[in-house]
Formats: sequence, structure tokens, C-alpha cells
Amino acid sequence: MKKNFFLFALVAGLAWACEPTPDNMKLLDQLVVQTHYDTEVNFTDYATYSISTDTIGFISNANPNDTILTEHDTPGYPRPVLNQVATNLNKVGYTRVEKNANPDLGINVYVVNDYNLFQQVVYPSYYYPSYYGYYGSYYNYPYVNTYAQNTGALVVEIVDLKNIGADKKVRVLWTAYMGDVYSTINLVQQSVDAIDQAFHQSPYIGR
Repeated sequence: MKKNFFLFALVAGLAWACEPTPDNMKLLDQLVVQTHYDTEVNFTDYATYSISTDTIGFISNANPNDTILTEHDTPGYPRPVLNQVATNLNKVGYTRVEKNANPDLGINVYVVNDYNLFQQVVYPSYYYPSYYGYYGSYYNYPYVNTYAQNTGALVVEIVDLKNIGADKKVRVLWTAYMGDVYSTINLVQQSVDAIDQAFHQSPYIGR
């Protein structure tokens, strides 16, 4: 373990020496991918799945009335994203079926939009000059800076439709978070690449 760590540290040091400042375009060229799964589930117990063809969900704290993104709303985005999820599921042995065919797994794909507006009160520096025994104060009035930040994450969920309980609640077996989709330079390609990465780092999924 110590040897591996040392080797990694050495390689990292050499890489840093070669490129001390990261290329911003390289950083923007990838989405950060996080995956979580239910450690008690055996993914080989499932055979079929269902996924939408041209519609993904949209959750926004800016406008709660927005609930879906269709191919009509955002041409060229929902379908490639959904197709790539299906491609990865097919590769690991699952069979895609229609929703009315009682699939074992349901696939949820949606974008979470988080819009934040915040303010900062800035107090300029002030001083107290003194002359002829008189103490006066001279200062600038504070001012307010307003900032708006918009971030978005592409989310893919695998839910268990095979074992729905009496309460009709479904169990989420796996979730992938990919973002920030609003700071990308090639949204479709980077989303597709992020989906591939999510499945690549989840080798437990499959038949």
C-alpha cells in the first residue's frame, strides 16, 4: 500500500511539474459523475427494463411548473441521452421492453435545475482622521452585490418494479448524478460520455 501511494505521489508530482495550471477547457470537457447503489440488491435478479424514448424529467426550484423536457423543448438532447442509457443496459444483458410489458426495472432520467440568488453586503474601508483636536469620521456607505447561480445535474435512476410493496412505493436501486450540465461546452456529447462513465464505474450492474 505504501509503495503504491508513493508511486502515485511521484507520478502526480511529475504531472504537476509538466502542467502546473489545469487547462480550463479540459475541465469543462467533462461532467463530474457520482454513483450510489443499494448494497443489498443483486442486479442479476432482473432481466428486463423500460425507459422513455424522447422525454426526460425536469425538476426546478425556479419554476415548479416545469416538469418534463421533450425532444420538442430541447431538440437533440433527450433522445441521445435516453438512447445511451439503454445502450449501456443492453450491453450488460438487460432486455428493453414496453412499459405495459411488466418490466423488472424502471429507468428514470431527469435534470435537476438549482437556481440560487444571493446577496452580499460590502462595507468599504473607513478611517477616522484627527486634526486640531477634532475627531471626525469619513466613510463610504455600504453597497450590495447581487449574484445569481444556476447549476444543473443530469440524474439517472434504476428502480425496482419487480418487487413493489403493498404501499406501491418503488425501491431505488441505483442513482447516477452528473453535472454541471450548464457549464459544459458540448452538452450532448458530455452527457453521453458521463452516462458511459457512470456505468463503467458500476460493474455490479448486469446479468
